[in-house]
Formats: sequence, C-alpha cells, structure tokens
Amino acid sequence: MFFSRCVLLLAALLLTGLSEGVFAAQSHHGSITKEEKSLRGTWYSAKGSITFKDNGTINYKGKRYFYAISNGGIIQLRGKHSSKDISYQIFGDELTLAVDGQTVVYSRHRRGGK
Repeated sequence: MFFSRCVLLLAALLLTGLSEGVFAAQSHHGSITKEEKSLRGTWYSAKGSITFKDNGTINYKGKRYFYAISNGGIIQLRGKHSSKDISYQIFGDELTLAVDGQTVVYSRHRRGGK
C-alpha cells in the first residue's frame, strides 16, 4: 500500500513538472501577467533589436522562439531545436538581458535616431 502511494505521488510530481516545462514551448492564451505586459514590444541595442510579440513569440539572434516569463526574472525561450533561459531586469525604458556571461542593455527607443 505504501509503495503504491509513493509511485502515484512520484508520477503526479513528474507529470506536473513536465507540463510546466512544455508551457514555455507553446503559444499561450489567457491572462497576461504584469511582467509579460512590460516586455511586449520592440527593444533596441547596439547589437540589434528584439520584439516580444503578442502571440508569445520572439525573434532572438536570428531564431524564432516561444517565450514565457517565470518568477524570479527569467525569460524562458523554447524553439524547435533549442531552448535558453535568460535573466532579465527592467528599469524604466531599459531592459537588461544576461546570457552566457554577457550583459546587453536594450532600450524602448532607438539611440542616435528617430
């Protein structure tokens, strides 16, 4: 009896963890969090621009990903053949991304032009 309960509990935990991992790889519909709303739109840096679209996708470094925002300042990117977790912070109109030891600061407005 105890063993079967442990197996059921383990199965439930695994299924819960798997369903959360798949979430970022799918387009989601429903309520938009404050964090997601604050990221939506186009951000510019010297290294290029990124656009967080309303349909839950982003083009990042030439690849299309679905994105999800997790608690703790992480953007989860999921594509067909790759995935990436990126730390982020927003202060006013500046978005700072930290990935692979590199930090890039993006702005809502293009610098040096209109």
